[in-house]
Amino acid sequence: MKSVRFPFVVIVTCDRAEVIAEKTVPHESFERSLLLNPLAVASSRYAMEDDGRHLFLLSSGILSPLFGEDTIQGQLREAAEAACLIGSSSSRLDKLFNMAVAFSKRMHTEHKMRVFDTTIADEIVRRCDGKDNILIVGSGEMARALAERLVSSHRVIMTLRDEKKTFLVPPGVLPVTYEKRGEYAASSDVVISASSGLYHTFSLSEIERLEGKLIFDLSSPPDLPSSPIVQRIPDLGVEEPEKENVIAIVTREAEKEIGDYNGWLEKALSFGDLSAEAEDVAYESLRRLSGAISSLRLDEDAENRLRTSIADSVRKAFIAKFLQKKKS
Repeated sequence: MKSVRFPFVVIVTCDRAEVIAEKTVPHESFERSLLLNPLAVASSRYAMEDDGRHLFLLSSGILSPLFGEDTIQGQLREAAEAACLIGSSSSRLDKLFNMAVAFSKRMHTEHKMRVFDTTIADEIVRRCDGKDNILIVGSGEMARALAERLVSSHRVIMTLRDEKKTFLVPPGVLPVTYEKRGEYAASSDVVISASSGLYHTFSLSEIERLEGKLIFDLSSPPDLPSSPIVQRIPDLGVEEPEKENVIAIVTREAEKEIGDYNGWLEKALSFGDLSAEAEDVAYESLRRLSGAISSLRLDEDAENRLRTSIADSVRKAFIAKFLQKKKS
């Protein structure tokens, strides 16, 4: 990372990698420092400039393919810890990430983030009118809600990955093992994917063999391959008021958080913050020593302990020197 001279944190999530930095990132030099070919990643590159709003929205899970998920909290903590160890972070980024993780926890405690709009279920019920056999792949909240709505007028089958969890299946719905989804899909009039995993329920070739049936992909993120015969939530043409309400709540609360962050930042710049200054000196020392530390070829745990020890020592030495000077 010798070519990168400004504070940054790299966030790696299930579907993307992002760089949160204190200044605009020169993408080509940064990508090369990560051993990436700028031409190869150009089509996936995007950039934005804001004062931290994006990180708060990201932390809540509303920008994730699995809307409202909370695993992003751990990913943010890991990213911040990794940046601390290599000395690429700063007191400002530390504060921003700590606030973002706390914000995410508060949003998930105070509000139901994973929502399923009844408008989607209403439209699926309408489109299934006149069909007999319906297969629902998945057993989560959305799958169960659909099964409960459909079972009164259709023969509904639901897949389970864990055969011991038949208690999840609504009354009147036939539970089958996930491994038999292909067999039951072939004999069904409607196939609905409503799983919550990051995997494909059916391959493209398997989907093509189901042509002539109604096929819906209601998973978040979508788990069926793109095909003209697969209908996803945007194809239903329905509004999602519950989801939009969650987005509005998070956006409004994020504005308050960024106001608090800016207030802290203004105070730190105006009156000084000894702890923040010590933190920045510690990170700068780690950045300068990073190559020397890596050349020792220690195992990961030993190297991390050494980096942490150096940062702690520099931080304490800076504060001690400052207080000694002020006292004298």
